[in-house]
Amino acid sequence: MRGLSRPSPRGFSLVELLVALVVASIVLAGVGAALLGAQRFYFAQAQVLEVQQNVRVVAQVLSGELRGLDAGDGDIVAMSDTAITFKAPRAFSVICAVPDVVRGVLVVRSSLTSGLRAVDPARDSLLVFRDGDPMLDTDDRWLRSSVSATGSAACADGAAGSRLTLGGTVGGLAQLDGVTPGSPVRAFEVVRYRLYGDGGGTWWLGTQSFTGGGWSVTSPIAGPLRPRDGLAFAYADAAGELVSSPSAVRLVRIVVRGRSSAPIRSVGRPAGAYQDSAVVSVFLRNSAQPAP
Repeated sequence: MRGLSRPSPRGFSLVELLVALVVASIVLAGVGAALLGAQRFYFAQAQVLEVQQNVRVVAQVLSGELRGLDAGDGDIVAMSDTAITFKAPRAFSVICAVPDVVRGVLVVRSSLTSGLRAVDPARDSLLVFRDGDPMLDTDDRWLRSSVSATGSAACADGAAGSRLTLGGTVGGLAQLDGVTPGSPVRAFEVVRYRLYGDGGGTWWLGTQSFTGGGWSVTSPIAGPLRPRDGLAFAYADAAGELVSSPSAVRLVRIVVRGRSSAPIRSVGRPAGAYQDSAVVSVFLRNSAQPAP
């Protein structure tokens, strides 16, 4: 009796293998294209968000710094199309003890002190309100002085305070005899905001402080911005007419133009660097307005 024969296993034909390879290639190509498209999309979105955020930061920083200025009182030191130099408020407080006229020492109340940071003798100057005769307003004025030292001290009622030792005071220390407890004190520093290139082809909003008789190194605030015209200032009076005198400024128009740090390629967007812009008008709240 013959044994039962077993069927031999059947492999893939060459045609079947070729068909499988073609199908796999098509699937892999589709997956690769989808992944590449998704990568480009997310990269483009990141660049777009970066540019929009930088434009907002520039507009907000400059608006916040400029809004409280009094141009008529000399707060704007210099101005150009791409830079502005001004006295930036840094702290505010109230005198809480009778000033030491001989030594030029003021004590301000800690609980009524506010601002961006503590007073820095190397960077800041003071404006001290002198009331003089409380029955008259014709002798009221702000005394300007540098700061030679700071420290802790007690107010007249024993509350915590800070000691401010004045340096060079315009008009002399004798004017402090008209300064009384309750008088406000403002600390400010001279700063410059400008559009600048870092030498590597990237442009930024940068800031400098006037310290020790000279300008500090420019520090970047936000960017990249569009080269050469990424930041533009225009200065106008209360009627909206352009002016060239710093003391006449009542309105500052700021144009910010941002540009992505790398080109983008995404469906629905033109290829190349992404750009966005914003226009902000800042009214100087403390500048006197003309009578109607």
